[in-house]
Amino acid sequence: MLVHAKQTMFLVILCYLTIKLTSVSSDSQCSKVTASRTPKYHLMEKCYRSSLGMIAKANYTSLTSCQRLGIEKKGLSINFSPPEARDDGNMATEYTCEVLRCAEADGGLSLVNDSRYDHYSIYAKPIPHVNSTCVPAIGMFFIFTKRMNYSNGLRECKNLSGIPADVTTEQRTESLAQLLAGASIETAFVGLKSKNGSVFVSSSGDGLDCSTYRAWAPGFPKRLRKKYDCVIITRERTWKSAPCKNNYPMLCELIPGGPYKKGSIFTSRNKKENGWYAYSRLQHKIVFQDRSHFDTT
Repeated sequence: MLVHAKQTMFLVILCYLTIKLTSVSSDSQCSKVTASRTPKYHLMEKCYRSSLGMIAKANYTSLTSCQRLGIEKKGLSINFSPPEARDDGNMATEYTCEVLRCAEADGGLSLVNDSRYDHYSIYAKPIPHVNSTCVPAIGMFFIFTKRMNYSNGLRECKNLSGIPADVTTEQRTESLAQLLAGASIETAFVGLKSKNGSVFVSSSGDGLDCSTYRAWAPGFPKRLRKKYDCVIITRERTWKSAPCKNNYPMLCELIPGGPYKKGSIFTSRNKKENGWYAYSRLQHKIVFQDRSHFDTT
């Protein structure tokens, strides 16, 4: 009887250690993927300042400090006034560091000459498409409104240097559902996909078990997982599993990157069509959210 008790205890301990090691391995993998997402600000244009909406401002003498503030406030771009610009007798700046909600799209329509500042962005290469949409604190997105299957939608995203949008947090699901509603779109493919009925994995590489957040509509995900391997987001802020062969719009998330090629953001601005600029300011759309948790002082 004592031997049986010892065997039972051994099995209990073994099971506990197995679960613990599996959990540690999973957490480690998740943390590695998450850590790799820290953005980097790339120099775009010297002596230029963006007039996109500001979420934070401060006086710093170093670019590194301004970049840290940008990361803390989840700004997609920054304006920074370097010491040499201030030493040249230029007009005084009220703040040397300005953190901006959004990033400039192709054409740089909110960039203006200002010798006091240099402009930096996490979206330096490739430059976001002129019809991309900014979701503050999250990123730049593009909606392919034409209905297509998941494979074709994935290819279209890659052509824009993007991926199907990550919706694995409440903030992302809420904001991207609002983006769909603003575009009068009911549903769209996003970056959650399972393979042969396995766990859903986001396009950023995280398994859904890396997150505690779920937004499944009632009755979803479907049990026939092999036939419902893809996921669509609805304008009602829910997820639904769907066959990948079905046709829906595709919601793409543009991937930040660099380095920037000098002058490339102005290429389309300098091209004229029938005597008019090919793009207008109205095409650079911004989805404004309540960001009251940002310190704007």
